[in-house]
Amino acid sequence: MSKSIAHLWGPISIQWYGLTIVIGLILFMYLFLRDPKRKSIISTDDFFAVITLGIFAGVLGGRLLFWLANWSSIDSFFDLFAIWEGGFSILGTTIAILVAIPLYLAKKKIPILPFFDLVAIYIPLLQSVSRIGCFIAGCCYGIATLAPWGWCYTDISSAAPLGLPLHPTQLYSAGLLFLLFLCMLAAKNFFKKPGQLTALYLLLFSSQRFVVDFWRADREFFSTIQQFSIHQFLCIILFSMGLFGLVYSFFKKAQ
Repeated sequence: MSKSIAHLWGPISIQWYGLTIVIGLILFMYLFLRDPKRKSIISTDDFFAVITLGIFAGVLGGRLLFWLANWSSIDSFFDLFAIWEGGFSILGTTIAILVAIPLYLAKKKIPILPFFDLVAIYIPLLQSVSRIGCFIAGCCYGIATLAPWGWCYTDISSAAPLGLPLHPTQLYSAGLLFLLFLCMLAAKNFFKKPGQLTALYLLLFSSQRFVVDFWRADREFFSTIQQFSIHQFLCIILFSMGLFGLVYSFFKKAQ
């Protein structure tokens, strides 16, 4: 399957990857706005302002971390901005959003933890749908495999090697992220304190990425450490943040 749906002009075309992000974003916004707790946390106007900021921060962070992990494939500085070519790091998007949006929320006096708790419930669905776009585009592909579910790319526009059965790591992530979405839907009935759902999301999101990374072919390592990839070390940091947040919240409750 070609990663492009329709050609628009010059190097720009409608890509499956971009389409899945848009679909995921629409689902996320629809579910977020319909949540009964949303009105007590943030107005509709402020929500769309945050979404706009999140899109810019997410694209920048996702693109930047992707290219930092694939630096050798950059031909020119302008490749960093060629979003239509595919190539994105959901981990980089998550980190960028966690940095940029709290600054805006604090400025607008919007409660940060309750807002992120609500985001944490629905954002895995957006990420899951986006991973399907990765699968079609051939980016974030897995290592070679003899497993019967190995996927061969044949379209020359694919970012993955052609004609070689690969682990469909994008689908592994998509499936795990959808399970994470279902877990967060169930968890909202049990985790009531501000920040707990955000901490749980960081725990589960970082865990799925850490595990799936073992089967990815695009892993990059620090020069002196070969056991875990750079992304896996970032996952360890996010996991530690989530674990600390949960333990701290339960400790406060015990007090």
